[in-house]
Amino acid sequence: MGSLKILALAGVMAVSASALATAADYMPAPPPPEPLGLKGSISSGIYLRGDIGVGYQSVSKYHQDDVAAFGGSFFGAAEGNHAVFGGLGIGYRFNNWFRVDATGEYRGGSTIGTNDIIYNPFAGVNQTNTYKGNLSSMVALFNGYVDLGTWNCLTPYIGAGIGYASNRITGLTDQGIVGISPTLGTAASGTKSGLAWALMAGVGYEVNKNLTLELGYRYLNLGDARSGSINNAFLAESYAPLKAKDIDSHDFRIGMRWNFGESDCCGPVERPVAYAPPTVRKY
Repeated sequence: MGSLKILALAGVMAVSASALATAADYMPAPPPPEPLGLKGSISSGIYLRGDIGVGYQSVSKYHQDDVAAFGGSFFGAAEGNHAVFGGLGIGYRFNNWFRVDATGEYRGGSTIGTNDIIYNPFAGVNQTNTYKGNLSSMVALFNGYVDLGTWNCLTPYIGAGIGYASNRITGLTDQGIVGISPTLGTAASGTKSGLAWALMAGVGYEVNKNLTLELGYRYLNLGDARSGSINNAFLAESYAPLKAKDIDSHDFRIGMRWNFGESDCCGPVERPVAYAPPTVRKY
């Protein structure tokens, strides 16, 4: 009788072990560990940006009250001065098609220059003067962009911006000749602020789920600038400031965006585990 009980117990244990082995065969393999990567921690739509570039600047028109009062005019304005700039900003991406950001930038390394011609009734000759100075700007813009779809991690975009520019003229000199005598004027620094606006186009490349590089073109209108009063270096006289009107720039820039969420293109993506068919054992 005892032998029958032992045989029955052994049979039950063998069946249980077989059932456990079969159940283990049907269990899917555990998922692989999640790959290490850059993770967002603030919001899926927020990004920071930085840009550097060079601009091809020009002044549409120059004006000085004393030149206008004597019926004079300006000619030979210096065109195509280069400015370098750098800026930072913060933005929000609403979806795959539309995003906005606010940016601030400093622009420097640009010059202004022009010549005037005035008839001097006291000397009975035309008098000319040459103006040269430096131009710098602080620009703040609110921008909106439309992303035009992504192909192989490249996303072309168009955009527009509006904001504020503060333009400063420094180191302005006014050199001329009256008869055979040279003249010299120097101007104090002057600042003029006003509306600025921009039109943009470019392409972004998503390096990984957080970093996007940009290459773009921008047309930027900076408004007007003015110097301080011009003081005669030889006489106790001062003259009206020189005004530079309708300054614009064709900008070429490179930049980066740091996205605090996961992009839809090139970052590492966790793949679903493929279904593994059970192993069939033959006994």
